Amino acid sequence: MDDLRKFEQLVQFRAPAGLSEAIDSAARRKCQSKSEFVRQSVIMRLEADGVDPSELQGAA
Repeated sequence: MDDLRKFEQLVQFRAPAGLSEAIDSAARRKCQSKSEFVRQSVIMRLEADGVDPSELQGAA
């Protein structure tokens, strides 16, 4: 489930056919919303690539 923080910035992207359904399926398996699954996945990838998202807050 989404935590109690308010997420104000909208991020959109185009995806290949089937990706949205795959994300839905994976999120359901983890009992998460689709948004929370995507947020956590992106954060984990950024950290794996050496980027700390918390250091970039407000730097857009």
